Amino acid sequence: MTEPWTDPSQTDANKDELERGPFVKMVASLIGDLAASNDSTVLGLVGPWGSGKTTVLNYITAQLDESIHVVHFNPWSFDDERLQAELYSAILAAFPDDSRDTLREKAFDLVRRGAPALKAIPIVGVAAAETLREFMPARSWDAVFDDLAKTIKAASRKVLVVVDDVDRLLPHDLLLLMKTIRLLGRFPRVNYLLAYDRASTVKTLGGVLGGTENAEVYLEKIVQYPLDLPEPQQQFLQKIVKSHLEPLLNSASSGMNGAQTPKFRFEEFYGNHMWTLLNTPRACCRYAMQAITFLSLAKGDVDPSDFFALTFLRLFYPDLYRRLPLWVDDLSHDQGYGTPQPTAMPIWRERMKACGYEAKTDELIEALMEIFPRAFPGNRLAGLGTKYRAYDREYFFRYFTFSLPAGDVSDVLVHRDLDKILTGTIRPGDMCRETFDHPVEDMRMKAVRKGRRHTDYSVDTRRLIDYLSGGLSNPPIQYESFTSSHGLKISWLAKLIGSQRPWSPGDAEALADKFARPVVLGHALQIDYSDATDAPHEHEFVATTLGDQLREIWIDRATTWLVEEWKNPESPIPAEERFEVWGYLPTFDGLKLLRAKTMEALSSGTLTFTTLISRFTVSLLWVGNHKAGPSELALAIDNLRDTVPADMLLDEPLEDPVPLQEPERDEVPSPAQRTNFAIRELRKWREEQAKVQEAQPGDA
Repeated sequence: MTEPWTDPSQTDANKDELERGPFVKMVASLIGDLAASNDSTVLGLVGPWGSGKTTVLNYITAQLDESIHVVHFNPWSFDDERLQAELYSAILAAFPDDSRDTLREKAFDLVRRGAPALKAIPIVGVAAAETLREFMPARSWDAVFDDLAKTIKAASRKVLVVVDDVDRLLPHDLLLLMKTIRLLGRFPRVNYLLAYDRASTVKTLGGVLGGTENAEVYLEKIVQYPLDLPEPQQQFLQKIVKSHLEPLLNSASSGMNGAQTPKFRFEEFYGNHMWTLLNTPRACCRYAMQAITFLSLAKGDVDPSDFFALTFLRLFYPDLYRRLPLWVDDLSHDQGYGTPQPTAMPIWRERMKACGYEAKTDELIEALMEIFPRAFPGNRLAGLGTKYRAYDREYFFRYFTFSLPAGDVSDVLVHRDLDKILTGTIRPGDMCRETFDHPVEDMRMKAVRKGRRHTDYSVDTRRLIDYLSGGLSNPPIQYESFTSSHGLKISWLAKLIGSQRPWSPGDAEALADKFARPVVLGHALQIDYSDATDAPHEHEFVATTLGDQLREIWIDRATTWLVEEWKNPESPIPAEERFEVWGYLPTFDGLKLLRAKTMEALSSGTLTFTTLISRFTVSLLWVGNHKAGPSELALAIDNLRDTVPADMLLDEPLEDPVPLQEPERDEVPSPAQRTNFAIRELRKWREEQAKVQEAQPGDA
């Protein structure tokens, strides 16, 4: 668990991540030398906001000799009238008790003269206030100041007054602080160390001194030793970021190789785009904590490299980050469904300009190219990627909502159910109702896509094959699109059987037996066959995968199933499903066996020729004529020619059509109407073939 970051200053120099020890020792030595004199000097610790000035102040004061008494003064807490009094209170707190009473009285007198309008003066060490009498000076202010200065000098006390966050004061308060230190606080051996950002301080003073030039001159008069905090080396700043983010990147990159691991991509993005803006310890810590905190909201369903890169854009280019979801169609695509046409570069340039980042156009476009590589023309990274990427439409909005978008399925749940299936906790017949068997089809489809993507195909997936087979073995009678969750599960099964080594013959037979209707397994085997090598077998075929093994078994089962279906005109199985099964046989070299079994059925009389041809009628809608009505049919002559001998198709006697009313356009034909249509169409085909034969020369 990452500890929350609260922007604390460090006090332990052993934890210095920026190696500022030499600078700290130099400043401490200088303060020691100045403290030995009777002068009062103002030093400035100068650095930008977030550079670690407060931490360095802590390191410096810890390095000082014990003879130097450090007091801290906070000018934020006091109004105009109390500032001088509180400064004196802070200074005198460094003196021993036996000399403090005398110093207190003289400081009290000086404060009254410096601020005659005061109504209440704080007494050193006391929170109460006294009511003053009408003031009538008996001595000049200079005389009283010199008297106090001599008393302080006589006490022989070395004092360092540390004032932090000077640059955060309002203009009037900042000028008052500078005046108070310069005119009212220059006591012997009382030195000051002010911490501030030069640019901010000059700008603030410029508002009351007539411009920045006057402010710079004024600041030079106040601060005799401006000590610029050394800029941290980039390697140390990067170390701060890596210490927070690297464990997550390493975990996400585990088991991966090459240039597209999350760790490698983030290191590239950091070096190309981030380091110039992550130039202070605070900026690095603030960025890292934002990245880690919001990543936890996404619950691991994002690519950490993309998420950290987008976090950088959110913090440093917020107007661009806010508009990215508006360009989702240009930046993302659906996994496995092609790549969108890249948006022209002039459009991206106009978009950067509209965001207010015209000067950064090229840099920001290059940054977006690394996060959304396929959205830009000619991008060399366009074909590279891993899971959960921001350019994947399925995950895109998680990078902006920091949670699971409504209507999505958590990858965590998908991994959980996958593990349960593979370990046997979920058995065939059980349901995964939050993922792969979700009651909502869209959710079910998303879960199946993710399951297919997250499966490790190099391990034994027998239990997962059994699980999917159990759900797919009895498809609905109504023809179902292969783009549904049902079809996606078939695609998943295809990849599984193509990646497994052959099983024992008995186990493979048992798996094939689950599919009483062969269309589902046939489709899976067709996908697997298409994904396999297209090279012809030069030698006797040897099954090298479970898919190869199942194809041989399936051919025998499918041909038997088809012949039995043809024998039964009243079968509820749609004609489209029979044609689907028939269509896989040519690919698997199974037509020879189908012809043999068909001829055997015709010879035995269990199947008539008229019944056979009626089973080769198909709706025109199914073959792609979307303007056709449900009653309009076609006879699949080419399929018939591959199923029975050509002479039988030309010469086998046909029965006469049965007198029947033709179906209406929107009416699905009955089996008898299909038979009549098949007889008429085959007769037409025979007549056309006869004419072709007559027209051929040399046959007389």
